[in-house]
Amino acid sequence: MIYINKPDAKEKDFINLLEKSRELLLKFLRKKKDISPTHFETTVFEHTREAAKGTSFEGKVQQTGAHDFPDIIANKYFGVEVKMTTSDHWTSTGNSILESSRIEDVEKIYIMFGKFGGKLDIKFRLYQECLPDVSVTHSPRYRINMNLKKGESIFDKIGVDYDTLRKHANPIQKIKDHYRSKLKDGEELWWIDQENDDKAISPIIRPFRNLSDEEKENFIVESMILFPEMFGNSAMKYERAAAYLISEYNSVSASLRDSFTAGGQIELKIKRKTITVPQVAERMRARANDIKTKINELDGETLAYYWRIRKIERDRLNQWKKLLNKNLKLSIRGIKASDVFDSGL
Repeated sequence: MIYINKPDAKEKDFINLLEKSRELLLKFLRKKKDISPTHFETTVFEHTREAAKGTSFEGKVQQTGAHDFPDIIANKYFGVEVKMTTSDHWTSTGNSILESSRIEDVEKIYIMFGKFGGKLDIKFRLYQECLPDVSVTHSPRYRINMNLKKGESIFDKIGVDYDTLRKHANPIQKIKDHYRSKLKDGEELWWIDQENDDKAISPIIRPFRNLSDEEKENFIVESMILFPEMFGNSAMKYERAAAYLISEYNSVSASLRDSFTAGGQIELKIKRKTITVPQVAERMRARANDIKTKINELDGETLAYYWRIRKIERDRLNQWKKLLNKNLKLSIRGIKASDVFDSGL
């Protein structure tokens, strides 16, 4: 990483330094065929130091640790993050939303971006102006687009400026709230949360059949609670459960529906009447006691989020029954889906 130790420099002087550095870099790099990201960062450092000669920055440019953010800083104020791509576009994966390795007190950060695919070019731009959205690797990271139009950054979309977000106690939650508000039917948000550090996440995706019997049963019970739409008729009724299987169990299933509905319909005797119900209703009935227990163990915020409601009532089970009745309509007068559930207790 690179430091420029000059806290009293004006921003226009810093921009002039970046422009001069860019010119020197282009002249030098046109003679090079291949360059690695590490080499490019070192090259930026060397040419920034050269560009600083005869300016207020002369002798103040320093290269530091490999994981600091940003890569070049004017101590306690200005900074530059170095990025590159070997493709012919101006986009890349950026830094973590958490910015846990950020150099303290740096306020203004620019990106110096080298494009080595197609015609060689270099651009620099204010950091927050070229971050359109977020992507996920091992943690949520910003995306970089050096050609992003003004007013289209992730911060414009959220309605929170960059400096406010980065200083927020939980910036990832703010980002999650934004993306959750944009979800369509059947979609779910997934990434590894910083607030779930106590939860071990396996890097291996397992087929559903390889889960333990206990894991399979927990998933089925939780899904029946969290996704009451699975008792309805929508063609997308298992899509959110499928996303939950990935995010919470690191597992996928090519035939998830069969875990809930295999066998078609079944006859049951409820309130002295014989009725025909879908197999998923019988499987729910068989797990009535487990559902009753689990619904009081789940976090209230989790229930509210998946149920798409604002408030969890004191009687969670009764609230869930209302959702069940809304989704599973029975043809027999005087009998509701919740009656089928109650018959299993």
